[in-house]
Amino acid sequence: MKKIYLFVFLGISSLAFAGSPLLIEDFNYTAGDLITAHGWSNHSGTTSPILVTSPGLTFTGYVGSGIGLAAGLNNTSEKDNKQFGAQTSACIIYASFLVNCTVTVAAGDCFFHIWDNTLNSPTQFRGKVYLGNHATAGKMKVGLAYSTTSPTYSATEFNFGETYLFVLKYNIIDGALNDQVSLYVFKAGDSFITEPSTTTLGPLSDGAVADFANPSSVALRQFNAAQRITVDGIRVRKEWDMIDDSNVVTGMSPLNENQTLVCYPNPVTDGFVNLGNIASTMKDVQIFDVVGKKVLTQQSISNRLDVSALNSGIYVLKVSADNHTSSSRLVIK
Repeated sequence: MKKIYLFVFLGISSLAFAGSPLLIEDFNYTAGDLITAHGWSNHSGTTSPILVTSPGLTFTGYVGSGIGLAAGLNNTSEKDNKQFGAQTSACIIYASFLVNCTVTVAAGDCFFHIWDNTLNSPTQFRGKVYLGNHATAGKMKVGLAYSTTSPTYSATEFNFGETYLFVLKYNIIDGALNDQVSLYVFKAGDSFITEPSTTTLGPLSDGAVADFANPSSVALRQFNAAQRITVDGIRVRKEWDMIDDSNVVTGMSPLNENQTLVCYPNPVTDGFVNLGNIASTMKDVQIFDVVGKKVLTQQSISNRLDVSALNSGIYVLKVSADNHTSSSRLVIK
């Protein structure tokens, strides 16, 4: 029996397609608020709290772009975490977030990591993401450490004042002393539709450090009074799904609850997709890629569409019939 995937394309700022996120944090609060007033818990340090700052960050195509404000890591002392729910079995956790840094220090230090809320020690971190000054003036370096070991830094130089998309991958593997962390860093214009085959850093592990029993939180960490790091658009998922589909096709009216499009199988693996609830014999079909370019258009009397000419990726399928237009996110493998 075919499994039917129902996708409703809504003209709003965020969608839940490939499974609901474990955590969404867009800092859509009032500038100057303590983030601990909005679901974050302090686990270390009691001075220089982390505040909501303005403006928020934008990154074209990312699902967490341009919503609400941001968090400012602009001091030292306080470290806060927000729970996404304990993950106790083998799975992959993707924690994605936007970063813009204007000042850091030469040595650099960890500003983002995964945490286990069941631990009493606030120093037990995993997947530690670092920022530090690069040897080249005006540039910074990005680092990653599994836990207590020194970070590995990327040879790539990154610009101060530029917004980047970071994706921290935390791989929970059955067994002991074998979990892994990796990091991807994307600049504007990079493709992040699917998970790249090559990481920016990692995978890293540490056979001398016990795996978390319950990785359950993301944490923001202030490490130096000179730092100026802005973080925004945090998403935690169990699958790679970073695209903001709501802005792919411009000029489309939002659809109401009665205007849905069923298409299956989705993802498409054999070059054909079926339309499950379009009764009209004549349909106008358009498919757009993630930057809004129309890649396929046709009129069809069949509810079975040939998409074999399209490359693997994420698309928007738009079908018009009988003065009714419906859209769906379409994945082709």
